[in-house]
Amino acid sequence: MRLIDGAAWAGTRIRGERTRALLLALVDAGGRVVSEERLADEIWPDARPENPVGALQVVVSRARKATSADVIARTDSGYRLSLDRDDIDVWRVDAAAAEAPRALAAGDLQAAGRAARIVRDAGRDDDFVLGRTLEAQGQHAEALPLLRDAERDADVAALLRSVAAVEGAPAALARYERLRADLADRLGVDPSPELQALHRELLARDRPVRSGIRYDTSSLVGRDHDIEAVRALLRRSRVTTVLGPGGLGKTRLANVVARQADQPVVHLVELVGVTAGDDVIAEVGAALGVRDSVSSRRALTPAQRADVRGRVAEQLAQAPTLLVLDNCEHIVDAVADLAAFLVASVPSLTILITSRAPLAIAAESVYPLAQLTPRDGVSLFIERATAARPDTRLSDETVRELVGRLDGLPLAIELAAARTRSMSVDEILRRLSDRFALLRGGDRSAPDRHQTLLAVIDWSWNLLADRERRALRRLAVFQDGFALDGAESLFGADALDAVSDLVAQSLVTVADEGDRVRYRMLETVREFGLIRLAEADDEQAARAAQREWAGALAQHAATRLYGPHQLAAVDALAVEETNLIDVLRRAIADGEPAAAVRMFAALGGLGGIRGGMSRTRALTESFADLLDGWDPPGELVGISRAAVAFALLSSLGGPTGHVDRLLAVLDRTAQHASDPLLEALISFALSFSSTCRHDAISRCRALVDSPHRAVRALGWLYRTHESENGGNPQIAIDACRRALELVRGEDGPWARATVLSELSSLYGQLGDHKESARYAREALPVLERVGAEGEAVQVAATIATDEIEQGDLEQAARDVERIEELSAALSGPDRGAALLTRANLEIARGHTEAGLSAYRKAVTRSRSEVWGAGLTGLDDIAPWTLAAESGCLAAEARYGDEESGRELFQSLRPRLHRLLAGHEGAGYPSGFLDYPVAGLVLFALGLWAIRDDALGAEEAIRLLVLAERFGYPRLSGPLRWDDAVADAERVAPGALARISAEYGDRRGADLLDEARTAAERLLAG
Repeated sequence: MRLIDGAAWAGTRIRGERTRALLLALVDAGGRVVSEERLADEIWPDARPENPVGALQVVVSRARKATSADVIARTDSGYRLSLDRDDIDVWRVDAAAAEAPRALAAGDLQAAGRAARIVRDAGRDDDFVLGRTLEAQGQHAEALPLLRDAERDADVAALLRSVAAVEGAPAALARYERLRADLADRLGVDPSPELQALHRELLARDRPVRSGIRYDTSSLVGRDHDIEAVRALLRRSRVTTVLGPGGLGKTRLANVVARQADQPVVHLVELVGVTAGDDVIAEVGAALGVRDSVSSRRALTPAQRADVRGRVAEQLAQAPTLLVLDNCEHIVDAVADLAAFLVASVPSLTILITSRAPLAIAAESVYPLAQLTPRDGVSLFIERATAARPDTRLSDETVRELVGRLDGLPLAIELAAARTRSMSVDEILRRLSDRFALLRGGDRSAPDRHQTLLAVIDWSWNLLADRERRALRRLAVFQDGFALDGAESLFGADALDAVSDLVAQSLVTVADEGDRVRYRMLETVREFGLIRLAEADDEQAARAAQREWAGALAQHAATRLYGPHQLAAVDALAVEETNLIDVLRRAIADGEPAAAVRMFAALGGLGGIRGGMSRTRALTESFADLLDGWDPPGELVGISRAAVAFALLSSLGGPTGHVDRLLAVLDRTAQHASDPLLEALISFALSFSSTCRHDAISRCRALVDSPHRAVRALGWLYRTHESENGGNPQIAIDACRRALELVRGEDGPWARATVLSELSSLYGQLGDHKESARYAREALPVLERVGAEGEAVQVAATIATDEIEQGDLEQAARDVERIEELSAALSGPDRGAALLTRANLEIARGHTEAGLSAYRKAVTRSRSEVWGAGLTGLDDIAPWTLAAESGCLAAEARYGDEESGRELFQSLRPRLHRLLAGHEGAGYPSGFLDYPVAGLVLFALGLWAIRDDALGAEEAIRLLVLAERFGYPRLSGPLRWDDAVADAERVAPGALARISAEYGDRRGADLLDEARTAAERLLAG
């Protein structure tokens, strides 16, 4: 409700003088009940009606009609407004007017600024609060016009500081003098003590002091936000520490802040050369020019230090001062003591610290300085490299990779850029494995500790005690960070204290991940630790301890992956996946099959749930070589068989030469098999492997008769896949429903979600988008929770497709944007699903060319990206490539011009013939055919042939009928079966029904010969 500048409800003017009077009276009451008597007085101040209660009810009814029925509430004693504070502009402004000065007094400048602007925008006179807020934020130019007429001391002080900042200290002093004279003339008094103190500050500003500050010889890239953040922190904190590892640019940032400081006096004291804590006071005193700070003896006595400390405080108290103490980590205790004393003794003093370790005092606020963003890191490298060799050739992609490898450390980036004088960027990138030898000798004017990357880390290393050094060495074996349990496995009970000390020295960072914290090292620090680990001859023992930790974690999680503790097991493996992959790789290289099977079983199981087997796939062949001839001990038989099953599944779509070695492990351990569900999984894997053992297929079909419920569910799921691949989606749905009935909560949430996802896909294949979306919506939260990103994208695309079909394009657009975000890091069919859904959305919006462009982009990506994970063998008849091309050709037939799809049509004709002739390789059984994909190709070719008259009408329609009998997926607009039937009737009435009758009830493989014949005629034509 708006009452300022006219009464209105939801933008519509409220008519009627009495209605507006009623609402104003209720608003003035602030939500409290107003009696009928008082309301009558407010509405009819001159003469009441004969029946004021009845007349009031009429006015209330009109007010409700003009607003909403529940705006005015009736109570036993009268009426009140049942709206929240933010629903009425007057209430919102009143609340802001009270909040602004309160927030300003509390130091919450952001809240004060927001509230003051609300008041000012409403036309209320609150310029002074907003002006004081802007001045406190350092926005003096914006504050000055708001404070011109200030009279209260707080407002005048803000005005004088703004004048000094914008017009200079002399102008502020002149303004103060006019104020002083006016007070003396009118009242015979002097300005307040606070304003007199400000006068002394202005006098100091008129003669500013700047000592020890350095000026940049090159630009400071990517730190504008950090500079503003530190300046804001200095305005509200007595002691601010810029914290971070060496090479981040803390000193340069501190110098910039010192140059821009508001204080009239700024001293910057470099403490890098101070080697003992007792010398800190003497160094600071000497830098400030305090007499007797330097003694003829080697060090000051305690009494002398106390005396100098007191005189330092006296000097700093003469005017508001910023004291910058640079490089404090090696004498942090002494600096902490000095800082605590000075801020307690000098109220006008602010201290800025740069350090790799915090001071840990009450007055301190810490600002952790982050690495440069990739964009800023690239900009810095290009600027410095171009300065080093103007004609150097720079590839954005290569520079971006280099900056990432250098952890975004400005010093490392600058040292690498200096190398471009004699090396290309590609050469620098290749040699980063020995970064400490490579990155040296940049800026000769830099301090010695910044001349090489090694010196930067070595400086911190020398500050560590023996325990922390051993911890840094050992914990460097973790490639992807570590949690406390991992640290304890390598370091024992002292791990927490040791890690805390490394965090305090900025050598290890801490990040919250869920309900736990995770520790990480910069890659530069980690590589330094590995060098020191090798030098200490401790690497073998550290790797062994890590392998023991990883084996225990993997085995424990693997046994819980497909049960009621599934989510905890997924979380435990997911967060350590990169470390476990690293341990697996090393176990294979070191010939440790017992450790390797634990890793592979856990990681393969995780990949089975999350849909990402590419990381284990790359190691499958070497894993099979490791197991060749190995007989697992009894306690490892089960997990070894599980590892082999997942290795076989990882082999799908990849090289197959190692499969026999994996099968031999299963044969050697078959007599010890005992877990029915595991054996069902092994049969499942064998039925899909390149060997395609027919006994495995028979066993899978027989799983539906198992006495074990979970095994029966897996059996029906196998029947689902078999029927779907065979072109019988309705039979597949029936089997999938049987599987769904058998799934229980004790199987873990993913089991039900994956069956729901399969049902969603099957209904989508039949073109029943509403039912498909229903199952998808139930499956999606679980898939996202377990991290099954690829499957989640497919399921989300199903939901968006239903929204497009239902005409809810606004919601579909929101969902498509989310799908595109989810799929950005994916490749292959998952990323293709996002593109195809975008294409259908654009076409539904009427943006036909944009939709066709998205279809074409999906085709391009399907040809170039899908096999990036190392899969080989299918080339141009890969299922996802054929699906993308067929969808695109169908869209061209529906929406494109006469020429746009012809090349694609000609390209698909011979490939259909090859596809139907049968193929092998790529990890698939000999003669394997995905009938729905073949149907999709048949459909697209038939649809184009009808549109382009590329075949006889009946031959084109025959392709459509075969597509339907192969169970082609009717996933989107161009693939609608009903539209295809209408096209067929238009060009050859009755032909589709006649050809369908000719085939009877046959589907899938029963029509393969007919499909091959049609493909041959298509190829010949």
